[in-house]
Amino acid sequence: MRRFIRHVLPVVLLVVGAAPLGVAGAASASASASASPVTAAAGAVNPAPAVQPGIREWRGGHGEFRLTPRSRIVLGGADAAELRSMARTFATDLGALAGRILPVVTGTPKAGDIALRSRSADAQLGAQGYVLNIGNVLEVDATGDTGVFYATQTIEQAIKLDDRHTSIPRGTARDWPDVEQRAQMLDVGRKFFSIGYLKTQIREMAWQKLTTFHLHLTDWEGFRIQLPQFPGLAAADSYSPADLRELQDYARTYHVDVIPEIDLPGHATPLTTYDPKLRFACTSMDQGKWPGGELGGWTLDITKQHTRDFVHDLLEAVIPLFDSKYVHVGGDEIGLDDKKNACPELVSYKNARGFGYTGDVFVDFLNTLNKQVRSHGRTTEAWEWWDQYGQQSSIAPDRTIVLDDYIDSDPSPLVAKGYTVVASPEPVLYVSPGFGQKIGDYGYVDVGDTYENYAFPTPAVGGGRVLGYKVSRWSDSAETQSTAFFDHFARRPLEVLAERTWGSPRVPSAWTFLSQVDAIGGPPGSTAFSLRALPKAGMTVSTDSEETTAEDGRAINVLDDNPYSAWHTAYSPAAAPMPHHITLDLGANRQLAGFRYLPRQDAGTNGRIGAWTFDVSSDGVHWRTAARGTFADDQTEEEITFPTTSARHVRLTATSAANGLPYAGAAELTLLRPDSDSGPDKS
Repeated sequence: MRRFIRHVLPVVLLVVGAAPLGVAGAASASASASASPVTAAAGAVNPAPAVQPGIREWRGGHGEFRLTPRSRIVLGGADAAELRSMARTFATDLGALAGRILPVVTGTPKAGDIALRSRSADAQLGAQGYVLNIGNVLEVDATGDTGVFYATQTIEQAIKLDDRHTSIPRGTARDWPDVEQRAQMLDVGRKFFSIGYLKTQIREMAWQKLTTFHLHLTDWEGFRIQLPQFPGLAAADSYSPADLRELQDYARTYHVDVIPEIDLPGHATPLTTYDPKLRFACTSMDQGKWPGGELGGWTLDITKQHTRDFVHDLLEAVIPLFDSKYVHVGGDEIGLDDKKNACPELVSYKNARGFGYTGDVFVDFLNTLNKQVRSHGRTTEAWEWWDQYGQQSSIAPDRTIVLDDYIDSDPSPLVAKGYTVVASPEPVLYVSPGFGQKIGDYGYVDVGDTYENYAFPTPAVGGGRVLGYKVSRWSDSAETQSTAFFDHFARRPLEVLAERTWGSPRVPSAWTFLSQVDAIGGPPGSTAFSLRALPKAGMTVSTDSEETTAEDGRAINVLDDNPYSAWHTAYSPAAAPMPHHITLDLGANRQLAGFRYLPRQDAGTNGRIGAWTFDVSSDGVHWRTAARGTFADDQTEEEITFPTTSARHVRLTATSAANGLPYAGAAELTLLRPDSDSGPDKS
């Protein structure tokens, strides 16, 4: 998601002294071609628009479909009731792009119109696929309203990629996903996120055709739902029923399903704090080895009828607040067998019930919760845990429970047991910014590996199947960090998840794919909507200092769209003093409105820029200061905006380092253009 630390600097451009492009001995290089919208050669068929997720099947035509002052959104008579509200949202979005809100009408489409239908008999499209026939009329067809909605997101992105925001290449698209559920989980239990932030996530999820927003609503930091039946249970930062209603109504507009999770019986600290009688007396089960578990009250004592009655009443209060067919009941990170077998009351309960293992007590409890959830006409979802790390049980969770498989990299074994599975494998889809310090560490997803090498298997055997895949965003050990910090780690994994689970054609590398994503920008209404990344192809770079002996710290690395590489100023045999600068030549004057600075991502701190200035020039001699400031001393990508200006050359000067040492560096430097920019300036 496109959430950055943002500094909006409405400063007047300051003229500073003329300076040469580089200094004696400065290094320079040029960027190789990177992804950008492709224009068909004369006589060639049109390539597919470079939308995200990419279109699965495309047959290119010739010429363009173009919006005109007379264009309309036309509904067929049979579809009008189902599609009218969506069509109005679509019209508003197009208005933000094209400067005119198209009227929504019922009737026969004419040239320049967009026709929406939801009566397709193409079974392969499923509920979420669609067909675009782009000619004189842009025709959308799908089997239902969700497919039509996803078609509108493709159309909006394609129009956004056109510099005039009026045209789409002619051709035929046939597009559908690999899996039904493409999800984001957000841990709001440990760290509270506002309703406004959640709505922003929903809009950006819809832009990427993600279907499901799983909210982890309770953990040791707090219970996040205000329930009148349980006064005093909710944390100070929590959601009222009205908040949840507002959120779900908004989500419905964008075809995103909001799934609640009440984690039971582990992660129960706020419940046992609220009612201490819910706790285990035995220390082995009262505490957990996970963050927060040392406080005690980690696991509910489900051997007590009082606890079971409490949980029943709690779910009865929560379930009606949500529209989703799914209710997640947690079920993970309960003490392993050595802890369970060391608990006298648990062993006694196991024996009294005739169970073979103490683990059976928890499987039976999960099945009891499943019966309650199903009594509401819902489907239970839970984390797979009962059979991990050598735990023993003689019974298994009901096959009607959807299991989140996060420990295994391949969901196939669980599917083979007959379960419906949502896969969120820790090595490739777990985002836990409180742990990993460099790409590939636990919780810091190696998106290059996930995009290029993870198979996203979709087995369907023995009655089981893969329902979908999920990026799980955990807040433990980072509860006090900013939302921008969290988004820095989650943005790229979500983009990769959306692409790979849709089944889009693969591009040569993850970095090519991600540069295509950046070229699109965000959805209408988002903070990223008005700015788009300027393609780096053809740019050249120069610097006063780069390390090439002890490491590959060349300046050209800021233009390769690869966060694993970085520019670093020279330090062998010795470092030159501050300031240091890096300069980009765009080849022609372009409209610029900001830039993004990504510091090194390998856990090192040397080279993180502290104070800086950003200067622009049309001739490389006379410079104007567009912005100045100080970057945070962390790994987060920072976005700087300034009043739109025309420039061919840009120069980032580090006047100090965040750690006070004489080094500067960057993994990536990305220039931002206003969405209205239509190419090199003619002046």
